[in-house]
Amino acid sequence: MIAVRDLAVELGGRRVLNGIDLDVGGGETVAVVGPNGAGKTTVLRCLLGLVRFRGRITVDGIDVIADPVLAKRHVGYMPQVGAACEETARGTLQLIAALRGVAAAEVDPLLARVGLTAHARRSVRGFSTGMRQRLALAAALLGDPPILVLDEPTASLDLAGQDEVLELLRALRAAGRTILMSSHRSEEVRALASRVVVLDEGRVVRGEAPPAVRRALADTGEPRGPQRVGAGALPAEPLAGDAT
Repeated sequence: MIAVRDLAVELGGRRVLNGIDLDVGGGETVAVVGPNGAGKTTVLRCLLGLVRFRGRITVDGIDVIADPVLAKRHVGYMPQVGAACEETARGTLQLIAALRGVAAAEVDPLLARVGLTAHARRSVRGFSTGMRQRLALAAALLGDPPILVLDEPTASLDLAGQDEVLELLRALRAAGRTILMSSHRSEEVRALASRVVVLDEGRVVRGEAPPAVRRALADTGEPRGPQRVGAGALPAEPLAGDAT
């Protein structure tokens, strides 16, 4: 579903990504982790066509440079923090649907799916951060894209908000949605990821994960001790379960 080959990015004369290779199979949930500045969000922004890069990225077999409009129809994006605006929740989704050429009839079922039907007529500016994230997820699902790209989906949420969003994402994963996410929270990774890719200084780590990554995971509940990766992938716990 997602194939990244020899991805390289320079920003302000600095090499941010250096030869990244990454694959995400259909129905798989892959978490990209690493210390701040490792390039996690830059990888996602390249996939969305928001950053100029060298190399090749395809989503569902579509080259994101050769056919960016078609590629974007196959991807739903959920940012780290949903935007606040004066528009109502329903009006926000209706506007996004119109811009994407999606039927307005999708709006109300998606509001119900993320638990916002009772707040459909409220201004988004008055929403809690958790409610804005749920609305952002509904926006990402407009048009029913086969791939979701999530940038630190629970990083800005309190515990209740984290639980709400993780429950929705677990259901999408269980339904077979393909997900690529960046994260630094072990709870998020454990709850969602079938595989973890570790970045450090713009490269995929092969061998032992960087100390900063091991410390961060240990501090949030991951087992301590060396964590190793093979071909750039560190298996997550069993699914019993920024430069960016």
